[in-house]
Amino acid sequence: MKKNRLIPIAIVLVLVIGLLAGCTSPAAPTTAPTEAPTATPTAAPTEAAAASAIVVTDALGRTVEFSELPQRIVIVGKGTTLLANSAFMFPQAEDRVIAYELRLQMKDRNFIQTIFTKNANVTLLDKDAGPEQIAPLNPDLVITKTYNQEKLGTAVEELGVKVVYLDLESTDKFYQDIRTLGQIFGNDARAEEIVGLYQANETRIADALKGLSDADKPSVLLLQYSNKGGEVAFSVPPMEWLQTVLVQNAGGAPAWKDAISEGGWTVVSLEQIAAWNPDMVFVVDYSGKAVDVVAQLKADANWQALNAVINSKIYAFPVDFLSWDQADPRWGLGELWLASKLHPDRFEGIKFTDELSSFYKSFYGLDEATINEKIMPLVSGDF
Repeated sequence: MKKNRLIPIAIVLVLVIGLLAGCTSPAAPTTAPTEAPTATPTAAPTEAAAASAIVVTDALGRTVEFSELPQRIVIVGKGTTLLANSAFMFPQAEDRVIAYELRLQMKDRNFIQTIFTKNANVTLLDKDAGPEQIAPLNPDLVITKTYNQEKLGTAVEELGVKVVYLDLESTDKFYQDIRTLGQIFGNDARAEEIVGLYQANETRIADALKGLSDADKPSVLLLQYSNKGGEVAFSVPPMEWLQTVLVQNAGGAPAWKDAISEGGWTVVSLEQIAAWNPDMVFVVDYSGKAVDVVAQLKADANWQALNAVINSKIYAFPVDFLSWDQADPRWGLGELWLASKLHPDRFEGIKFTDELSSFYKSFYGLDEATINEKIMPLVSGDF
């Protein structure tokens, strides 16, 4: 009898042990939560690091990557003045541009040094500064124009210094390069603000010229005057350059359109100018003496046979620190001025003292006193 009573007890014990084993068996799920948390934090930092990288595509289509915003920026090469004037539309430039090459079109007119006094102690590099002058500055970025790649940029890159190339030579390229500067300075909002200001100016001009037919567009000749080594020369810009674009956007028909296709400024003879015999002539002089040049041409018997001179439609392109026709921030002023000369009936009431004041306030954050004291006295041209 005792043996028979032990059998049920044994069965109960087996069942209890089985139940206990069933309760403790979920050991497998315990490993899963341990693995899942480890995977999540590892991926997050990697993604964050990738997101923090600053990737810039420059005007040559090259990709330049920065782990952090450049703090020591050097601007060099031919066209430095145009680049520096564009960079200083961003407030961060005063702290981060540590050096630039001194290439002034008018030796007594340094816009950056005159207006941005905080930048007065910046290193001014000699003209045609090479890698040996740049390297000791320990820059983390060099900015230069696209046409400086072969002569300068490649050698700087061989030092291990990052180089970003800008172009600026057309309205679209200018906007692209401003956005690139916005990335470099970590201020995309300011870049969009600047682009918006230019586009508003272009819309203003386009609206005023609505309905203008090709027949209503005067034949225009934009000439750069130079007198290097005492030899007088006149030249016209390529069709794709900003100067030509400004003439077209302002409602003019470039007289040299079918003669020049590519390259840089092309010297033209007086015979060619006479053959074009444009309705209007605009004279650019990068030494700041366009007004004097126009006066001389009006008094020249050879020029007096041209329709533009006969009809008193030869004009000196305006200038302050720089001529307003270039791939420099002032091109917006130049475009508006050109349109007002080509089609005065569509731009009545424009006061360029007001336009100039508005430009320097909006694009450089200057106050009225600074504009009146340091800029207005330098302005010349046919207004």
